[in-house]
Amino acid sequence: MKSNRAREQTRTEETIVKYMSRADGLLSRMAKEMRLSEDAYPPPGVALAYMRDHAKEWKWSTFRQYQASLACRYELEYEKSHDPLFAKTAVAIRDLSHQSCQPEKIPGRTSSRKRKGIPKRDYDVLVANLSHSKRNGAYAKRASLWLMSALATGLRPCEWQRAELNEDETMLIVQNAKATNGRATEKYRLVPVHAEDRAVVRAHLESIRQLLRQGFTFNQIHHRCGEALNRACKVLWGKDTSKHYVLYSARHQFAANVKAIASEQEVATLLGHRSTRTARRHYAPRRAAWSMFKDESKWELEHRIALKRIA
Repeated sequence: MKSNRAREQTRTEETIVKYMSRADGLLSRMAKEMRLSEDAYPPPGVALAYMRDHAKEWKWSTFRQYQASLACRYELEYEKSHDPLFAKTAVAIRDLSHQSCQPEKIPGRTSSRKRKGIPKRDYDVLVANLSHSKRNGAYAKRASLWLMSALATGLRPCEWQRAELNEDETMLIVQNAKATNGRATEKYRLVPVHAEDRAVVRAHLESIRQLLRQGFTFNQIHHRCGEALNRACKVLWGKDTSKHYVLYSARHQFAANVKAIASEQEVATLLGHRSTRTARRHYAPRRAAWSMFKDESKWELEHRIALKRIA
């Protein structure tokens, strides 16, 4: 049985910003459904009732995110106003049960329907298309670098913001995105970078730094590269939703490839997970690994050597 992980969670400033944005979006949806004025939010009691009544429409993972976000928002409201109603609402939202949520195996409507992993043939076509930056826009080539680098290292999109190559460029030093509440092994992890991937990873890091120096935020860079990838998918495959690839798809494919040559614990270490169950349940399966990882022993040997270096 799943525990209520919205309770007693520590939060980084970045997490708080995301929670507030998600909570405001949910409250805006409630206000729209209630036909309130544009600048009005429903009262706390109504928000609590909405969460309770709509839980059956969401998976537990979605419900948990809404639960944590709204609770965070009302806790911050209480800190500012000292109105006990906000504190009481936050506690009540955290106490809501997930039992009526939809089973996780039911296909979702948003991110859960995005393709997990990228078949080799689609990856090759996609990278070739994105590499024609003049034809596809200013961010297409940057998106291709992102896709190739993520496939080589398995980083989450947000982790590239602070990632750095070590001195001899054989390892990527990564600040784990989910290091709070025991979800990752450590605050940082090391990911091996093979010789054939170093130029691409170096170019991707420099691409991000270049835009940051120009005054763009990392979120803007991430969003625009994601849009470029989305446009390329539509050009290549039209409305075929089975080929709706996103930047995160490369991390899924990395997981599938590594599952073919490494133990569950090694996979967890490379992905930055404390639990081996996370990759097993939520990432692309071993059967989705590219054939070169299934059939060629040289890939296994190269990865084994790299994995020993970070053990």
